[in-house]
Amino acid sequence: MKLLCALLALGACWMVFPVHAEEAGLPLRLKGAYGQGMGIESEDGSFGMSLKARAQVRTTVGIPEDEEKEPSADFQIRRLRVTLEAHGWEELVSLRVQLAFAPLDQDPVAPFPVRDAFVTVAPTRDLKLRVGQMKVPFGRQRVVSSGSQQLVDRSIVTGELNLDRDVGLQLFSEDLFGLNGLFGYNVGVFGGDGRNRVSGGYGFLYAGRISVRPVGGELGDDLDEVDFKQTKPRLQVAASGAFNHQSDRVRSTIGDVFETGPWADYAHVGADTSFKYNGLSLTGEFFLRRALEDRNSEIVDGIEVTDIARSGYGGFFQAGQLIEKQFEISARVGTLHVLGDPESGFNPEKELGGGVSYYFLKHALKLQADTFYVWETWGEGRIQTRLQLQAAP
Repeated sequence: MKLLCALLALGACWMVFPVHAEEAGLPLRLKGAYGQGMGIESEDGSFGMSLKARAQVRTTVGIPEDEEKEPSADFQIRRLRVTLEAHGWEELVSLRVQLAFAPLDQDPVAPFPVRDAFVTVAPTRDLKLRVGQMKVPFGRQRVVSSGSQQLVDRSIVTGELNLDRDVGLQLFSEDLFGLNGLFGYNVGVFGGDGRNRVSGGYGFLYAGRISVRPVGGELGDDLDEVDFKQTKPRLQVAASGAFNHQSDRVRSTIGDVFETGPWADYAHVGADTSFKYNGLSLTGEFFLRRALEDRNSEIVDGIEVTDIARSGYGGFFQAGQLIEKQFEISARVGTLHVLGDPESGFNPEKELGGGVSYYFLKHALKLQADTFYVWETWGEGRIQTRLQLQAAP
């Protein structure tokens, strides 16, 4: 299956870019550098293809407050990704295919390695089109790559309330009206079933996001949690919204599948802000997910079954300070709260912790460690310590 997906990805790239540089009389050149992968492109840069890889090796130690429970420790390949990128006709058309091979990279409902598989067409600055499987434009931390985080991993709030990848299309611009990145937008329609699932045709997921950079807007600055640029102050404020009609999953596009079929309509709201200056980075984010109906009961195989949707809200605040361009200290506090049916399985939790990172070559080679105290609102807590090495040659 993995080999087949890789061959399909290469075949898709060949189909998208049928004009070869050699046939057009353009000489080819190899390019490559640590952190940028390896590739081939035409001498003038109008056509090209590159291949990148990234691995995260992690060890986690957990110590529960309950003395009757045993501490835990493990080693794992948290993420193992291979990414193929290609562009043609300068930047008019581009392709991105990302495959993931680590066990925790797989969705239990649809365990296939494809994470990204989309084509972007950019005829104008203000209107670009992206089609395929991609991240839904909702929230900031989820859109920032897992390889560009300043702590070992994302917040528990993002993990519970985000919208995952889905298949569909979106229109977007990072620099609407050409005002030096002041305004940006994304609007999209998706299948609503999550990644690597064949849509049942029940209903669509509609999502949108608007962003404003009133101070020092810089394109691409939102896609990195660390302030490596260490330049003038930059501020971004954004709002997101989504509606998933007739979902068959307990967390909208992720989580277990309902036994009673598709019935849940989910409304999602999000807001986020980020500030960077001279190595300091501040991030705050709020999410809300609400099912319009909490329960659905049906007779399944002669037995009455009741499914319950998970509704909740939460937020986190995160800060980091880069020291001498390679060393960073960071901290985060977050909280999750239940909305709707208390029997939904939504786990109200809080997190408080911090970490240190050493960037040998920015995110291309880094060592990170963090410690968090995570506790349930009405229960026991645990101390979690993680150490992770990331290599992205």
